[in-house]
Order: sequence, then structure tokens, then C-alpha cells
Amino acid sequence: MDEIKRLVSTEDLRTTLLVRLAKEHHQSLFVKYDSASDTLIVLLVSPELETVVHYVDDHVALLYLPDTFEIVGLQVEDFEYSFVPQHEAVSRLWRLSDTGIKLDNFGDMILAVEKIKPAVAREVLKAAEAIVGEPAAELAALLA
Repeated sequence: MDEIKRLVSTEDLRTTLLVRLAKEHHQSLFVKYDSASDTLIVLLVSPELETVVHYVDDHVALLYLPDTFEIVGLQVEDFEYSFVPQHEAVSRLWRLSDTGIKLDNFGDMILAVEKIKPAVAREVLKAAEAIVGEPAAELAALLA
């Protein structure tokens, strides 16, 4: 298969916004999993904002703002099928039954998901650090 020609070099992507958000103790986090496409998206900006997908390997991509090249998130394809089984810390958090949180009703499940969402995002970013490099580390630091 031919390699995809990138419109922007990975080195041209910026992390200035990530650094600023860390200094401001930014807490906004959008995490979405689409089971039909087996894709996990972690965003630090509104999902309504237009982002560009910049693949760093076959399954992991940085999401950036098209006008500024500022990295604002991460996308992982084949998430449950390929990524989760390769990363034990992500796997433990991904299965609610392994979290130790007692789930008596639907409300408990909603609260558990909201509580675990930042931890899942942080572990996914840590696991992706070997692929993505410094931007993943900076994203994970924002969620610490």
C-alpha cells in the first residue's frame, strides 16, 4: 500500500495551546467512543470545532486545529480490537467491571463513566506516547 502523503509535517504541529491550557488548569475534556467504527476520540476543545486528523501510525492520530496547527486531541482507531489488548492499564479501566466501582443502577454507571473518563484518557495518552512522542505526554500532563 502506498504511504499517505501528509499535507503538514508532524514537526509543524504546535503544542503552544496545550502548554497554555496546562498553566490555566484547563479541565474541559471530551471523550467519545464510536463502537461502529471502533474509534476513541479525546479532545480538549469543543467537538463542534473543526479539527484535522494527522496519522502518526496506522491507528493513532493527532487532532489539530486547521488554522493554527495547534494539537487539541488524539484519535485511536481499532481501539477495542487492537489498542486496548496491547495496553493493560487501558484495558483495566476500559472494563467497568474491573474498576471496583459498585454499580447498582444506571445512575451509578453514569457517575462511574464520568469519574473514569479522565483516567481512561490519561492512560490512552500514556500508552500512545511511544507512538506520538512529546504531544501525547503534554496532553496526558494536562489531565494529571
